[in-house]
Amino acid sequence: MNRLGRYFLIAFGAVLAVSLLWMLLLAVNMDGRTKFFADGGYDVIIPPHPETGAKASQTIPAQSSGAMFSLFVFTLLAGGAVLVLLRFKGSARPGLRYGCLGALALLLYVEQWQANNHFLDYYSPAQLYADHPVFQKLRAAPGRPRVALLTRAGFYNAWLSLSFPYYDIDSVDIPAASRPPADYVAFFGAVDRVPARKWELCSVRYVLGPKDQGQQLFQSQGVDKLSNVAIEFDSQFGKQALFEYTRALPRASMLHRWETFAEPEKALARLVDPKFDPQTTVVLTLKNEPKLKADPKAPPTTPVEIASFEQTRVVLRAKPRAAGILLFNDRFDPAWSVTVDGFPAEILRANYIMRGIALEPGDHLIAFQYNVPTSSKVITWGVWGMIVIGLIASGLGALGRRRQK
Repeated sequence: MNRLGRYFLIAFGAVLAVSLLWMLLLAVNMDGRTKFFADGGYDVIIPPHPETGAKASQTIPAQSSGAMFSLFVFTLLAGGAVLVLLRFKGSARPGLRYGCLGALALLLYVEQWQANNHFLDYYSPAQLYADHPVFQKLRAAPGRPRVALLTRAGFYNAWLSLSFPYYDIDSVDIPAASRPPADYVAFFGAVDRVPARKWELCSVRYVLGPKDQGQQLFQSQGVDKLSNVAIEFDSQFGKQALFEYTRALPRASMLHRWETFAEPEKALARLVDPKFDPQTTVVLTLKNEPKLKADPKAPPTTPVEIASFEQTRVVLRAKPRAAGILLFNDRFDPAWSVTVDGFPAEILRANYIMRGIALEPGDHLIAFQYNVPTSSKVITWGVWGMIVIGLIASGLGALGRRRQK
């Protein structure tokens, strides 16, 4: 056997030894791993196996042990085939070499097929994106209110990741945020402690989750009289419900009373103050007072119509009889610009993280437009430029080599 074969044999033996040791550790600690998953609540959020009735805390350790055993067997067979190829490299036995290559391809196919059967569930698009009365209710709700989830266990995570975007349903929850902005972290770090205040500030008119859990949470927040069950349905996890929280702020409204804070921390503290009423007053983060004259006789709020709502453009209509702040409950970002009746206007930081527009009395058309940052454009066009240059260089190089021949 040549040097390459010897090195492979050493590495092959080391992999098999580690696999055997790992299988031994898994077998010895089976009871401990079962207890770990049971204590972690997996038996609560994952139903028993439909055929065997085994609990999740039993199935998960067994699956991991089986996967390790399968890895050992496939590694042993594949390594043996490679050793045969190395041993008979260059010999006059092409049938043996081709047979070993075919065996490797077959092993790879079988291993992937087995892995898919154990760890992947396949659903047709009709199953994944099937309509539901909850989606119909949320789509029909005027003013684009948001929905909040009480849990992401079971089907709720799929609804959040797939169904909500598919049916254009807005949620205060997001599937993942690896590097959230600092203001986002600060805002939700404060309001998450008081869910009812978070729902109110974020226009969460609907709360979705287990019925018992939702009723208990509304009672603990002291807002059970401000909520009602809009839809109730059964699932494999028990009774579920879509609650309507009537105190949630509209997605867009105009308030005629405001408070101004130069420091963002003080503005955030005011928002979570139990004595503060977001229904009548908006908090602005500004160094100077807005150039508006407050009318003490004006009503607390004026309705605002959402004329159109797209990912990069939102158009609103407002007809205030007194000066005030139009509060649009979407996150403030410098990439957004706004025009009022066709003229550029300033977007104010409202309620710490939202957008606000100072408006005088009158009939106004407000248009928000998202502008892609210059840095993103430079990176995108730079990548495309490099791809084009690479293709041209490859073509010229191939043409030059062809002429030399």
